[in-house]
Amino acid sequence: MSDAGVFGDRRVELINGRIYRMPRQRTSHMAVISKAAAAILRVVATTDWLIVLGTYRIEEYSAPEPDFLWLPVPIGTPAALWPKPLLLIEVSDTTYRKDSGVKLRKYADHGIKDYWIVNIPADRVEVYRDPQNPTGKPTDCRYASVQRFARGQSVALLQRPQLSLAVDHLLP
Repeated sequence: MSDAGVFGDRRVELINGRIYRMPRQRTSHMAVISKAAAAILRVVATTDWLIVLGTYRIEEYSAPEPDFLWLPVPIGTPAALWPKPLLLIEVSDTTYRKDSGVKLRKYADHGIKDYWIVNIPADRVEVYRDPQNPTGKPTDCRYASVQRFARGQSVALLQRPQLSLAVDHLLP
């Protein structure tokens, strides 16, 4: 439907078969995207692919639009060959409820090991790790480890602990 222009110029994402309209980006959201992209590109390996504002098709009825998708594959690798991302980041200005709710559960259900939310209103970066599903129901998926990082701190990547990002470079 998106390819057919049904939604016009509005960005949408598909999660669990439901279409979510994405809000127009605020200046603070765009500022974080710009700052964070510059910071991440300083540490990303030349053999990796950092996708900014792209689609991550998890399954037939789920194709969220994370702000950053860091894949351990060369740029241009077909989506069918993508492994799990090294890091997935959502920048939340007005979308925190969705990013920390339905999207968090979907990412945990899919086994994303390192999921970060840049929480602009709270002025912090939230790091979610150790995805679990205690009951086997998709609605019960969660992360066992949740950490909050403030300005002045850095966060190391789970799968590449020698690499870290300063929180100051991820906030407006």
